[in-house]
Amino acid sequence: MFDIIAVPVDGSDYGYEAADVAIEIAEKFNSKIAAVHVLEEFSFNSFDSQEDSGDEILDKISLKAGEKNIEVFKHLLTADPLRDMKFIIDQTHADLVVIHAHGANNNRFVSFDENNVSDTQIGSVSERLLRNSEVPVLLVK
Repeated sequence: MFDIIAVPVDGSDYGYEAADVAIEIAEKFNSKIAAVHVLEEFSFNSFDSQEDSGDEILDKISLKAGEKNIEVFKHLLTADPLRDMKFIIDQTHADLVVIHAHGANNNRFVSFDENNVSDTQIGSVSERLLRNSEVPVLLVK
């Protein structure tokens, strides 16, 4: 049913929750995982530190999936997650995207109340992917 499941991860607990769901689905459908981490184009952190952090995030997912004999393709890319996520997902040839409702950046909510995360909020990257993806998107809350 799903050959490749894309899971965008940002290193937050939310992203790892989505990765856990993607791994569980991949195990049931004998799927592969396309783990995607995007390095921000414009960041105050050095590229080397961003790259090292991204590698650690993707390695963590690969290790967890590997325990269940699930093949993982790691994608560490420099882009704008808000603008480029649909294109990135298309390039992974995914049949399904598993993404959390929100990520590490509390300032990018479509709606927010006092900057506290609620059940009714969705991050801007997730929201845009839901609107524009040509493959099914599973939103993890």
